Amino acid sequence: MINIKKLTTYDYINYMFVLYAFLLPISRSSISILTALLFTLWLFTNNFKNSINFLKSNKVIIYLLAFIGFSILSLFWSDNIQSGIYYIRKYWYFLVIPVVASTIQKKYLEYSLSAFLVGMLISEILSYGVFFELWSFKNATVEFPNPFMNHPQYSMFLAFTSLLLLNKIFYEESTRIKILYSLFFLTTTINLLINAGRTGQAAFAVSIFMVGFLNIKNKILAFFGILFLVISIFYAAYQVSPNFKARFDIGVSDINKVINDKNYCTSIGLRLGVWGIGGEIFSDNPLFGIGVTNEMDTLKDIVSKKYENMECLKEMPSYHNFYIQTAVHLGLVGLFFYLMIFYNLLKLNIGDKFYFNLAVIFVTVYSISSIVENMFHEQFPAAFFALFAGIFIAQHRMENEI
Repeated sequence: MINIKKLTTYDYINYMFVLYAFLLPISRSSISILTALLFTLWLFTNNFKNSINFLKSNKVIIYLLAFIGFSILSLFWSDNIQSGIYYIRKYWYFLVIPVVASTIQKKYLEYSLSAFLVGMLISEILSYGVFFELWSFKNATVEFPNPFMNHPQYSMFLAFTSLLLLNKIFYEESTRIKILYSLFFLTTTINLLINAGRTGQAAFAVSIFMVGFLNIKNKILAFFGILFLVISIFYAAYQVSPNFKARFDIGVSDINKVINDKNYCTSIGLRLGVWGIGGEIFSDNPLFGIGVTNEMDTLKDIVSKKYENMECLKEMPSYHNFYIQTAVHLGLVGLFFYLMIFYNLLKLNIGDKFYFNLAVIFVTVYSISSIVENMFHEQFPAAFFALFAGIFIAQHRMENEI
């Protein structure tokens, strides 16, 4: 039994972090509350100065601070400072990263992964219940059975969870546990395919090759084996899942409308349209961008002046591509800082093969998902990044402590 009187601040942080990992996929309010509590407790730890010294030497942290700092600096040339402040404030979810990176103990990293999987399992059960019309839950529908977040975000969570489980299967020695992970992998992948989120489906299709290359020695066998698996999974999904078939057919139709009719007023067409105009804005402000703003005023002005047949683009709340959005807001400088965050996650000196592979899978899934959504700027995906970036840096710290 735990003796509460003997618990230290570090114990509370470790326990709270496991709770954070569990609640991350299922509770917006818990993300905010636990982010504030974890960071506040960390400020009062005994070795706070040592933690700061460690963080100052970590390039992931350095480039993350450079990215946020440059975002703040860009307010000086932004047309809407108040809107820019509103935009930047969402980055506060990253406060979890230094806490986890500098204080979490080894066994709690493993507990946190298990807690995250349990949270995802609860989310999946609710999703299946909505899909099969066993119950209703919040705003989830049969077509979009994502219980807690929007479908692109949920599909990214599902894609990563599925591949996390697949990675675990390679390293688990117990046959019984392998079977459990395999069943969980199957249900998660099916949930991904009945969900309407094409974002996660695309990320899964690409990232599963990384799992094969990282865990199978024969790379040719890995490539063709995974290719056959991916084709089989998506062919079966097209034949069996009405949601998957409908979204796939709509995607093909959207692309044809853009090519044949120059019609950008569709889901994919809207994205392609704002990406093109975003490229124009970037080319006019290549080095530092136009400054951070939560509005799309510059794009709306260009549409009014040059693209009257694309008025529907004015309805877009963002560029739905974090690379383009960063290039527009912060130019090449900001885009460089952003890309270096993920590059240095991959460069972390992690000897544990499971955690190294997981870092590669995470970066791949997150990077691909960010091509069609602003993952780095939304609450659930930002907290998701904070959780796993913190875990990978903490693993690096523990392996390299003298």
